[in-house]
Amino acid sequence: MFGGVSSLSLDSKGRLVIPARQREVLLSTLGPRVVVTLESFDHLLIYPEQHWKPVLERLLALPAGNPVLKKYQRLVMGYAETLEMDGAGRILLPAGLRDKVRLGRDLALVGMGNRFELWNAADWEAQTDEALALDPAELAAHLGDFTL
Repeated sequence: MFGGVSSLSLDSKGRLVIPARQREVLLSTLGPRVVVTLESFDHLLIYPEQHWKPVLERLLALPAGNPVLKKYQRLVMGYAETLEMDGAGRILLPAGLRDKVRLGRDLALVGMGNRFELWNAADWEAQTDEALALDPAELAAHLGDFTL
């Protein structure tokens, strides 16, 4: 499982170096291939290939007649790119995906359990500030019995 936030930079060719601690887990247990896709305007999702397969199955199982769900399927599945880490632990992020979420040079790679989110560093900081500013009573109402 992946956790933590890593500050990273894209190189001039659009390559992202997967941090050593995550790279070791990926290579030793899940393999060198990842799937990068779009889900929203502000970040990319990066799944180890093995973790992407059940997500893909769930996407394919969504009701076919629902036009909203069909648009979501097209977005997530249509932009999904399978990438392989090179010997230096880098992946080349497709320019189209980088452009869609306006990724700059400075990034934040956020471990989210079975996947990563890739954010512009400034957008991630703003997202963090918003989360820290949540009203505790409102958050508690949404969390129910959940506690850390």
